[in-house]
Amino acid sequence: MGDFDFDYWKLLAERDPQAYFAAREKTLRQFIASHPGQAVMLAELQARIDSTRVLAGGPNQACRELLGQMQDQLMLLSFKLAELQREATAVQQLIGASALTR
Repeated sequence: MGDFDFDYWKLLAERDPQAYFAAREKTLRQFIASHPGQAVMLAELQARIDSTRVLAGGPNQACRELLGQMQDQLMLLSFKLAELQREATAVQQLIGASALTR
């Protein structure tokens, strides 16, 4: 995605919304297809994004809702990381304790 041309997509959306959405759909399908191991997850994520956009009622509200969803996922990852760190510390303590008792 390093070659993404925002201005091209912006102008296409302004000048020909139908062509924009067709090109957008094609590009998304190609991107998903290029990641076969994650295709199902990516397709589900895109469907969730699209439904959020439709139900939001406007671009600003869609942005707020999508950012909220991202924040929820980041918080979940943060909790999982903290849990993993606690477990790793417990394992290290067990390994250290068993090494001392030898």
